[in-house]
Amino acid sequence: MIPGLVGTILSALAAGVVGIGLFFVKHEVKEQEVRLAELNQEIRANQEAIHVLKAEWSFLNDPARLKQLSEKYLDMKVMAPTQVTTMQALRHDAPPPHASVAAAPKPPAARPAPALAETRPNVGDMR
Repeated sequence: MIPGLVGTILSALAAGVVGIGLFFVKHEVKEQEVRLAELNQEIRANQEAIHVLKAEWSFLNDPARLKQLSEKYLDMKVMAPTQVTTMQALRHDAPPPHASVAAAPKPPAARPAPALAETRPNVGDMR
């Protein structure tokens, strides 16, 4: 072992180093506890905000409310059975099966394409 006085001094130094290390660790732990408390508070606040947003989302997406708003602002009505069609009726060349020939809208008259005038750039403009 280490002789008396030198051993005592080294033991005191080791105890001092360990004490200083524990002091810094203690303060680090306190800082981490404060940070943990802040994060837990932030999590609770976010959970409350999510709860409020979900309630607001449910209110805004209520089918009865959406129906009322669509009728008021969009002039939307319940779909009539005559508005349902088949895939074949969606073809451009086939009239819908429930429409009469007289009631079918006529396609717009074909407009002749405008004649393209051949233009040649002026030699002086090509700088």
